[in-house]
Parts: sequence; C-alpha cells; structure tokens
Amino acid sequence: MGDMKKIVFAKLFLNSLIWGGLFLQSSQALALSDIEITGEVDALGEVYYMPTGKQGDSEFRVPTLLLDINVPLKEGNLLVVSFEGAERSSNAAASRFEVQTREAYFDLVSVFNGTYALRGGLLPQPWQEAQYEEWGYRFLGETGWVITEKWRYLSYSDLGLSFMGELPNDWGEGAISLVNGEGRDEKEVGPHKEVGLFLRLMKASPWTISFNYIRGSYDLYGDDVNLKERIQGQVNYRAEGWWAGLEILSTRDPADAVTALKMAEEVDVVSYAGQSVEGLGGSAFVTMGTGPRSEVMLRYDYLNAVVGADGKNLSTAIGAWAYRITDDLRVAFAADYTKFGDKYFAYGGRERSKCEIAAQVLF
Repeated sequence: MGDMKKIVFAKLFLNSLIWGGLFLQSSQALALSDIEITGEVDALGEVYYMPTGKQGDSEFRVPTLLLDINVPLKEGNLLVVSFEGAERSSNAAASRFEVQTREAYFDLVSVFNGTYALRGGLLPQPWQEAQYEEWGYRFLGETGWVITEKWRYLSYSDLGLSFMGELPNDWGEGAISLVNGEGRDEKEVGPHKEVGLFLRLMKASPWTISFNYIRGSYDLYGDDVNLKERIQGQVNYRAEGWWAGLEILSTRDPADAVTALKMAEEVDVVSYAGQSVEGLGGSAFVTMGTGPRSEVMLRYDYLNAVVGADGKNLSTAIGAWAYRITDDLRVAFAADYTKFGDKYFAYGGRERSKCEIAAQVLF
C-alpha cells in the first residue's frame, strides 16, 4: 500500500511538471527568470475521537497540492495558470488523486494604464480569492476552508470575465464579474449566467470591510424557484500581534439544487422539493501571536441551512496552535467539533469531532 501511494504521488507531480514544461515551451519568447512558479503541499494526520461510528478512526492524507505558474506578458499584462491535485474522498473513484486546472486566466491591464484590469478565463471567485489572501489556515483541511467553499455555496473558480480595479481616493478595491455560475466542474451552456459584485474597503485601516453580492439562475428548475443568491459581508480588524474577523452569509437556492450539488454538508431538504430555501450563516475568528514564530487560532462557524425550519442548523468550533519552523514550512496542532441539528439529516442529528496535526509546505 505504501508503494502504491508513492506511485500515485509520483504520477501526480510528473503530470504537473509535464504540463508546466509544455507551458514553458510555448513561452520561449520570455526569459525563464521572468516566470514565477510557486506551489503548496498540505498534509494531515487526523484521529476522530467523538463517541460516534467514526470513533478511533485515523487517517493520513494530502487534501491539496497546488502548482501556480505566473507569466508576465508585455506592457504589464499577466497570464496565470494554476493546477490543483485534490484527494478524492470516494473509494469508488478511479484514482485516489486527480489533477485539475484550478485557475487559467489573463489580466489585461495595459489598456487601462495599470489602474484597472480585465480578467478572462477560468477565474478565481473574487470573494474567496480575497479571503484566502489573508486566511492562512486552509491547510487544516476542509473544516478550515472559508465557509462558502466548505459548504459548497460557491465554487472556487468558474469560466467568465471580470473587471476589477482600485477604488478612488484609496478606498480599496472592487470587481464586477460575469461567469457561467455552475463552477469549474460543471458545463453550463444554458441562457442563465451569474453576476457578482465584490468590494473591499481599506480606507479605515486597521479595519477592513468586505461585501459580496452574487445573483444567478439555475437552468434545471422552474422559473419561480430557480434563483441563486449570495449576500456576504465581513469585518476584519488587524492589530500588532492579533487579528479578528466576523463574516455573515445569506443564501437562496432551489431545494433540488441544494441536494444535487451537495451543499451545506448534504442537509436533508427532500421535503422542500420544488421550493426555494434560504440559508443564513456566519463565521467569527481570531488569531493571536504567542511568540515570534507561533500563534493560536480560534474560529466558530454557524449555519441555519433552511431558515424557518427546526433542526436544520449546524455549528463548528475550531482551535489550532501553529508554529512556523521556517518561512516555507509550518505545522499546526488542531481540534474541531461539529454538531448538527436533530433534523439536519434524514436519520437525525449527529456529532463529528477530530484532532489533527497538519503541515503546510510552500515552494
């Protein structure tokens, strides 16, 4: 089994290198020193300890491998290609790991004098891209992802166009996006598309205020219930030695889409088939430095997956102590506890909890 995993890892990295090599070969006009190649490997060892069916289960896994290629073009324009090696959770999958294109887009800035950019291709979702620029605990695995990605309310990337730039008088930045709306894993050829507005205000430093609004429609459901809507807000405060934030999330989807796309931890909404359901959630977090290389992180996530229904809520508490061994290697000890409402699933509520040691390697 150990040899098989080594073979899988070798194939994963070989595929990435082959793609990277072909990409570099097509860019012979550029100096190699101008092309920036970076990446990340996340590794976990975890043990479930709640008195449930998983008590005592343990696993070593690699939830994410990333390879990013940034190619500066002439006159300040930019081409970005990012590959992601993700570990499948299903034993029925043909391969334990798969490599996908995470991002592939160009930034056209030369015609806007460098103040604005037109981005096209497979785009990162502006809200989640901005959050991950600051949130440094994605390497804890799915529990530590931002709530819109963790609960599958937003895909990390999608095909489309985005116009972004700085706001006047140093107020911050913003973006307007038009994308397919179903994420990178779904083909979307129907008439409905998704429009998004993202704003991040940084005028009142050390406070940062962010806002995101997304509106789209599904093609598979009736016109009276096919609305897809996301309203998000976040307030952050960063001081010397600590950082804190509060996020609010409001959602609206057809119940059939919630089931089909496995949103909200696969909440049971079968009884709402043919109807539209609203969700309301949030996240609060704080990180505090405990030394020159270490810090403590505490986070609490909450979701009411069906507003107005009893027992359709969940909450997750996460605690971690992280230590940066070197600039490119960080480890963390973490524990989390998730409690589901008594009607969250068809078979009732449940609890889930685990402790883990995680590592993040940057290159």
